[in-house]
Amino acid sequence: ASYAVGKPPLTALTGRMDRFRLLIGLMLLFLGVNVLSMLAPGVTVLYASRVVAALVSGTLTAVAMLYAKEVSSPEQTARAISAVYAGFSVAAVAGVPIGTAVCHALGWRATFGVILAMGLVLLPVLARLLPREIDVPLAEGCLLNQFAVLRDSRCWHCVLMVLFSASATYTVYTYLTPTLTGTLGLPETAVSPVLLGMGLCSAASNLFSGCLAEKGGLKPLPVFFAAQVLLFAVLPLLLVNRWLGLTGLFAMGLLMYLLNTPVQVHSLGLAEAEYPAAASLCASVQPVSYNFGIAVGSFAGSLVQDAWGLRLLGVPAAVFALLSLWQCRGLLRSIQRGKTRR
Repeated sequence: ASYAVGKPPLTALTGRMDRFRLLIGLMLLFLGVNVLSMLAPGVTVLYASRVVAALVSGTLTAVAMLYAKEVSSPEQTARAISAVYAGFSVAAVAGVPIGTAVCHALGWRATFGVILAMGLVLLPVLARLLPREIDVPLAEGCLLNQFAVLRDSRCWHCVLMVLFSASATYTVYTYLTPTLTGTLGLPETAVSPVLLGMGLCSAASNLFSGCLAEKGGLKPLPVFFAAQVLLFAVLPLLLVNRWLGLTGLFAMGLLMYLLNTPVQVHSLGLAEAEYPAAASLCASVQPVSYNFGIAVGSFAGSLVQDAWGLRLLGVPAAVFALLSLWQCRGLLRSIQRGKTRR
């Protein structure tokens, strides 16, 4: 919640700052917050430090996206952004089991110690490799003017498309482990390998999203949203068989992040062309919308599994995927109208 709610205003507030100093400052603050978490005397301080960490990491994500665009050539931008997203996926795949293992072996404070050590290694690398001189457009008028981009249909169609797509996936993905053990009947020992496979699928999805952005931008997305609609619609039928169910779930992993890079390239391009002062805010559109979608999907999934069981989670997921397809078509029409006016 802190990541999703706090990120837009923070990215807007910091949008006119020198990006190198901002990134290094945020990294130092992130490391300081992890020291506080590691040494927290009680739950209140620990929770407060994690809220601050979420706010800082959200702004760091936006700065990372801007750097990926600004340090790469125009023809390499999509690939650079997809590599950043793939890094998130790999971090989730590797970080969760590593953090859990460290916690079990050495205690929860040691987990924050590992994060701190990794950050201390990364900080001088960033300071040495990242360019220091990047032009940051100056905003005109008050801070609220940066939010004018949110009134543009090419932005809010994008926001809703990402939100509904995340809602579709996470209606099912949130309950992946109980689906594997309860519905498909997999033993507990098989869950970790399957989750690893899902993580690899999601990393591949992010990398392939870079190829999509390079080849056709947003234009291919309706095909993949339609594939999501079909997949989730038939998922209740696939889950009656272990191998069909696993095939459907891995297909979900391959489809779940295909929109990431095309959406991010579109948002950054829109800012560059028409809303230069809102570049940082536009960089946060996709991650923030996706996190809200995760919350919506998780809530919808909880209602369905309480009322009808895990097997029918694909039904509301298909509805969300259909809504994302609708918003995608609306976004493409808005883009076309903008080209016609010019």
